[in-house]
Amino acid sequence: MVSARIAEIVLRNERAVIPIGVFNPKFAVTLSMPGILGRSGVGRILEPSMTEEELLGLQRSADRLKAASKRIGALVDA
Repeated sequence: MVSARIAEIVLRNERAVIPIGVFNPKFAVTLSMPGILGRSGVGRILEPSMTEEELLGLQRSADRLKAASKRIGALVDA
């Protein structure tokens, strides 16, 4: 159902705000955050206001995802 809804948003160019995984240049990794989705893809990532603690937690999560990606890449390249 989720995939069908995403396809519908794109086909109708709804520019709907939905949580969606997209590469976030601020964290240099793909994260699921609210974004504006339309025919051209995610036009804008919306970052909710966060406390310093929440922002640090998000940064730690992004760092762990990058480290895991590197480990997986090393296994695939071997």
